[in-house]
Amino acid sequence: MKKFFQNLGWKFQQLMVGRYGIDRLWTVLLVCYMILIVIANILYRFSKISYYAIFALATALLIFSVFRVFSKNIEARRNENNAWLSFAGKIRQKNMLTKNKWKQRKTHKFVKCKKCKKALRLPRHKGKINVTCPYCNNQFIVNTGKKEN
Repeated sequence: MKKFFQNLGWKFQQLMVGRYGIDRLWTVLLVCYMILIVIANILYRFSKISYYAIFALATALLIFSVFRVFSKNIEARRNENNAWLSFAGKIRQKNMLTKNKWKQRKTHKFVKCKKCKKALRLPRHKGKINVTCPYCNNQFIVNTGKKEN
């Protein structure tokens, strides 16, 4: 029996030669599939039409994710994954900035540069200070609050 599973694993490896395989986008698609299946099963009790619509969408996601795994067009699948990683990275970066703003709200003030719109972190309670943006060298004045004596 052990030899059977070893041969099965070897045959699967041979099948996957030259194919794209699993990546981050595949994981996200699979998680979305599972979430949609759970939602569809919850809605089955209330409306069968919505159940079948969501179930069809979930099945399409599953078929697309399996297609991506077995695809031989590696460059296109890599571009799809890179587009997803870029999109997710922007969301992650924005969430991290919001988290940092919340953690440092008592000691720092966050302002955006008027020219390049980058977020700058300034110390609170320094009065009016002249700020130079490190990204575009734009200079502007910001009031950070009353000076502490």
